[in-house]
Amino acid sequence: PPPPHDAAPPTPHDSAVAPDSAADSGDGTTPVDHCAEVRAFGAEHAEVIATWTAQDDAAPWPAGGLVVVGSSSIRRWEGLAVAYTDHTVIQRGFGGAQLGEVAQAAPALVLRHDPAGVVVFAGTNDLAHGVAADVVTERLQCLVQQVRDTLPATVPVFFIGVTPTPARWEGWPLAEAFNRAAADLASTDPAFVYVDVPTAFLATGSPPDAALFVDDGLHLSAAGYALWDSVLRPAVDAVLPPTAPPPTTPLGPGTRLLVDLGPSDTTHGAPTPSPDYLGQHWNNWHPLSGGGTVLPGERRAALVADDGTPTAVELVVTGGFGTNGREHGGLRWPDPDRLGGLAVGTATEDFFYAQPDDTTGGLQLRGLPPDQTYQLRLFASRDHTEVRRTRYTATGATTATTTLQTSGPGAGTGTANDDTVATLSGLVPDPSGHLHLDVAIDTGAYAYLSALELTVEPAGLD
Repeated sequence: PPPPHDAAPPTPHDSAVAPDSAADSGDGTTPVDHCAEVRAFGAEHAEVIATWTAQDDAAPWPAGGLVVVGSSSIRRWEGLAVAYTDHTVIQRGFGGAQLGEVAQAAPALVLRHDPAGVVVFAGTNDLAHGVAADVVTERLQCLVQQVRDTLPATVPVFFIGVTPTPARWEGWPLAEAFNRAAADLASTDPAFVYVDVPTAFLATGSPPDAALFVDDGLHLSAAGYALWDSVLRPAVDAVLPPTAPPPTTPLGPGTRLLVDLGPSDTTHGAPTPSPDYLGQHWNNWHPLSGGGTVLPGERRAALVADDGTPTAVELVVTGGFGTNGREHGGLRWPDPDRLGGLAVGTATEDFFYAQPDDTTGGLQLRGLPPDQTYQLRLFASRDHTEVRRTRYTATGATTATTTLQTSGPGAGTGTANDDTVATLSGLVPDPSGHLHLDVAIDTGAYAYLSALELTVEPAGLD
């Protein structure tokens, strides 16, 4: 919930709103400070923001991308990476986010990336916490003002109107008032675009059609995101050219990259050494504890090939994951006669997992020359009596799907996969050099991914 208006401001830090963010009053008098209330906002998600910040400090994103920031509807939008693959999307959505916290953390979430455009969806949680519409409007103005103070005046800010939902239908009149005020901002800022998705949703009913939402009546279903984007995408295309240039760094045929996905807390998993006992170099995910989560927008940049050669390829999370491993049925003693180069215990003993909620399971490989073809080999294992099968779908210029049984009778020599690797061959990235991997449940309660191998196929291989 928001703090009282007389709460003490937070301790200054790099991600906090700049103290002098203020808009010109328009009449030559003292500038209007839209951020006074935001500076006193009680941040609830500092740890989430710190995770992104640490990764961004280690490997800054290239300037000129498209930042998409906001609450859980941005976090859960796994299809964003595919729908906007012609852009360098920097996904910064976190569950429960209020617009006040987004504005407060704008330096870390938005400004540091020097984006060409910004998409925002937030405000619904502020209103649900009883914040007055005029205060939420002031929070939006604070966010926009920081963009204007820091970035070129022509950088578009696309604000998706608070969407009517069955779960919060009683509060819709308050949301309508806020949306009207948000739309009015466009009259004073030609680079501010109000995206009128509420009208499209209300055209389906009052409240909107339940099919547009998942079972909670609050978060969007695939149909809901499709309707959202039917309004957003034309607005973006009208003023913002694609921001993802095609990659220029070639990869030699046979180049092979290995990624160990999972925790590294020594209890649930450990990082894979480079070189390993087979002489292979690995890319470990960032330090992570078992039972934790991996957020959309997290990124492992500058992957190295299995011989240690640096590349420009990077791996970006587009749908969140949970993590676990050794103490929860990961494969601790893989057999190289069965798994070949993926038979490295530190890689097979832990895993990312997906469910149909905030941990929707998606990755995107970026920086792949689109004139080459690629093979993905994917391994996962979880010792459990339930039959669990993961479906992997790779989407670029082409689409390919396969499944892997990770658990239950018939998985390997017991109830855990110890002998099968899922393979997708002949994969072609899209023109931006992106290849998206969806990790979804085919059978059972969970989907898994422990290790990923990407290989550049020889020229001319179908």
